[in-house]
Amino acid sequence: MKTLKRLLLSMLVISLNYLHFIIHQKIVVKLKLKRITIIIFTIILLSNNLYSQIVTQTIKGKVFDNETQISLPGANIAILDSDPLIGTTTDDDGFFKLDNVAIGRVNLWVSFLGYESRYISNLLISSGKEVVLNIPLRESYTSLKEVIVKPDNEKDKSINKMATLSAKTFSVEETRRYAGGFDDPSRLAGSFAGVIPKPANTNEIAIRGNAAKGLQWRVEGVEIPTPNHLAELFSGGGFTMMLSTNMLANSDFFTGAFPAEYGNALSGVFDLNLRTGNPDKRETILQLGSYGVELATEGPFKKGEASSYLVNYRYSTMAFLEKIIPELNGMPSSSDLSLKMKFPCKKAGVFSLWSINGMGKVSFEQINDPTAWETNNDNIQYDIHYDLTVSGLNHRKIIGTKSYLFSSVLYSATRYKYQSKYYLDNLKFKPFNDQNEVNSGLSFYSYLNHKFNSRHTNRTGIILKRMAYNYQVEMNSNVAVSDTMDSFIDSKGATSSLQLYSQSAYYLKENLVVNAGMHLFYFNLNNNYSIEPRVGVKWSYKPNQSLSFAYGKHSRLEPLRIYLMEVPTPNGWSKPNEGLRITKAHHFVLGYNWNLSNFTHLKIEPYYQRLYDVPVIPDSSFSMINYKNDMFFSSELSNEGTGRNVGIDLTFEHFLKDGFYYLFTASLFDSKYKGGDGIERNTRYNQNYVLNLLMGKEWRIRTNNIFSLNGKFTILGGPRYTPVDEKESIRYKYVIYNNAMLYEEQLPTNYYLDISLNYRINKAKCSHAIIFQIKNLLMQKDIIGYTFNYKTNSTEPFEISNMYPYFSYRFEF
Repeated sequence: MKTLKRLLLSMLVISLNYLHFIIHQKIVVKLKLKRITIIIFTIILLSNNLYSQIVTQTIKGKVFDNETQISLPGANIAILDSDPLIGTTTDDDGFFKLDNVAIGRVNLWVSFLGYESRYISNLLISSGKEVVLNIPLRESYTSLKEVIVKPDNEKDKSINKMATLSAKTFSVEETRRYAGGFDDPSRLAGSFAGVIPKPANTNEIAIRGNAAKGLQWRVEGVEIPTPNHLAELFSGGGFTMMLSTNMLANSDFFTGAFPAEYGNALSGVFDLNLRTGNPDKRETILQLGSYGVELATEGPFKKGEASSYLVNYRYSTMAFLEKIIPELNGMPSSSDLSLKMKFPCKKAGVFSLWSINGMGKVSFEQINDPTAWETNNDNIQYDIHYDLTVSGLNHRKIIGTKSYLFSSVLYSATRYKYQSKYYLDNLKFKPFNDQNEVNSGLSFYSYLNHKFNSRHTNRTGIILKRMAYNYQVEMNSNVAVSDTMDSFIDSKGATSSLQLYSQSAYYLKENLVVNAGMHLFYFNLNNNYSIEPRVGVKWSYKPNQSLSFAYGKHSRLEPLRIYLMEVPTPNGWSKPNEGLRITKAHHFVLGYNWNLSNFTHLKIEPYYQRLYDVPVIPDSSFSMINYKNDMFFSSELSNEGTGRNVGIDLTFEHFLKDGFYYLFTASLFDSKYKGGDGIERNTRYNQNYVLNLLMGKEWRIRTNNIFSLNGKFTILGGPRYTPVDEKESIRYKYVIYNNAMLYEEQLPTNYYLDISLNYRINKAKCSHAIIFQIKNLLMQKDIIGYTFNYKTNSTEPFEISNMYPYFSYRFEF
């Protein structure tokens, strides 16, 4: 039976990997869903024939003060509804351990005298891995007596307690469970209110009408370059994240008016946390799927000591197929390696070393027979690489009983290579793009977190960055009519920035909290700076309802290449954009939150954003608000551009209870800008509305196994596009856009349907998880631009209309 089961799994992995390949090659357009479903359920039935027994696991972790990080000895931890009651208390160092917990879903109750109790609902327990929790508790407003609080679900609250509004916490378990997520947190974010989901070929995150380049990525409390494979190609998005969910802990996602500690961010912040390896037991995860092969391992460096490691490596399916199928052309391939090592010391504090490394590429060889060319896509040759490495050394030291000091030293580097040629029918070519960009940085972060009392906590910090660059860039901004490059960057050097901030959370009353702070951002390249106040107020006027308001001034540097672009002058080469001011925005957000029950809540957030000091080309429709990495220009920019985003976000969510959950999000918005000509236009991201409905149900199969069915339905306003100048396009046999009508047209509404089938098999000392997803089940056409058709002598939309299957087999032991 075991041999047969393994054989079926192997056959399924091979068949789905091959199916994934031929779909992207456009040989197969429709999936044979019925046969695939039969295979999945055959595996389920085979697994059910295995003997059943009661399987248990261990829950352990640490309970500590949220503001000071000090351990809380004697805290109570209990599993609700367990019979007999399973519970324990934390030891002198705040650690606890619950053994022999039956696998499945459990609800935890954590309490401590003088602190608000914590309710953790529907925690997934599997046999393959121990559950390790870090549980922060907040000291109550009145700490002289024991606080009795009814269960309150924490899932609608952010990890960062100084965030007032526009913050969402997501869990790794949700990333794996939700349909359309593809085990990628970036794609999961596309289901949140305020986020405009992108086509299936990219995980780009556009928030409330802003470009993806306005998003800041953070890992372990520090800013890092975009951690997506081929990120530079998609202006911040990529085709998948370099960080596996095996590495991640619960994390925060901000969509506006974020706290004062976040600088150099215009649209939002993705604040990722890495989990710590199991300090007591060695565990391994092997994962095989349509995206590749993955191996993760964790455990103690030495048993009996608190130090631990966690390492994850992935190698993509396309990278493997490239080696055995030389004809493979135009498909992205990648690999990545991530790790975290933790070293607690008795007196020196806690040190952690972490690193993220990824390599990705995509290339296409033009068709050498001009008579076989159908569109412009057939006669363009390109070779694109994006590599990233980032490593940080973090230190956290508790000082006294009220404070802790956090410090981090970070090194990062990215390499972006983009070379392309446009071939003519005589097989001679025009140079199109030759980009070789290397960015590296050395950063120092430090902040002191101090709790004055149960009402007032302050965090004050500094961020120093050295940004080195080496650019060799030549671009042809008008390849249709020109044979020569006209946009140049030849620069090597370094610059720096300084950020200072201070923020406080102060409880005026038990139900009224103010979060206020100030951020200073200084850019050394041109001595420009921005002073940014932030404030948020939350009034819980009823036990289950609250009103909130938040304001923040925010800013973001443009890509360094923009400041360093060179143009020829009678006196030699100059850098006309070196003195550009930092782009800035004012964010205003109102909020209403209603907890209809312990598992259901409604959140409504109207917002207004005003962008200014946006770089634009004078007397032109161009604005950096709409910037994409494939936009080439050689013009001087000025900071005369503006923009505004106005809208309302709605979230109605029922957290998982009795195996059922749903999430409904809606965003109605209007995004406009003014370019150098002063004319107000739609931004590239002004799709006006997006609605998401996610729903799922899970069932216990026999005693130990869990099966779930999940779906996602999205209604998305059509993308904006610029009309094509047909006459000029026919003249040059190349798509020429009418930029005087930039983004004036809109495509029809898009409808997407994603499904996910998840099955988990729990055995005594290991677990198996089988995940099968299909994205874009309705075969919605995604138009990503226009191309010139040589056969019809006309322009036509460049469409992608595929279903995207995703299969994964996961073995934990």
